[in-house]
Amino acid sequence: MKKLNGLFAGVFALVLLLSACDNSNVDYSQITAEKTKVSSSLVLTKAYNDTLKMVYDTVKVRKNNVYCLKYDKLYHKNDSLFTMNYNMFGSMMYDNGVMMSNFTAGSGMMQGGTMMGSGSKYYNTMMADTATVGGYYRAICVTRAAHLAYHNAIYN
Repeated sequence: MKKLNGLFAGVFALVLLLSACDNSNVDYSQITAEKTKVSSSLVLTKAYNDTLKMVYDTVKVRKNNVYCLKYDKLYHKNDSLFTMNYNMFGSMMYDNGVMMSNFTAGSGMMQGGTMMGSGSKYYNTMMADTATVGGYYRAICVTRAAHLAYHNAIYN
């Protein structure tokens, strides 16, 4: 019985070691798809905000204007899609183990080990993706701040 327990422990340790050190099962196609969705929802949000501003600046009756309300609703729909896709991107990065705290050379076997050093393909891809999506987030924050004045003027 003691030999059998030792055998199971050895096999378990071997499986754990082999599965923890390789992060090649990361599906970057899903991460790229979410990054693309974040980008497209940002583009549409900006487009509807710009259209709203154009309509608002050209019409005489601004409060409760049908066209202003239409473009405001389209803006908010795509703003919500941006938020959803941004959160899905973060979730996808987390689910695949591609988080910044996991990618240090001394983080240990369960966190990716030395394979995830700063020269690693996974590290560079993760840094590029998070930087890109972080830029999208900053852009949406600027758009939201610009939209607020028009939004308040339409409804108040």
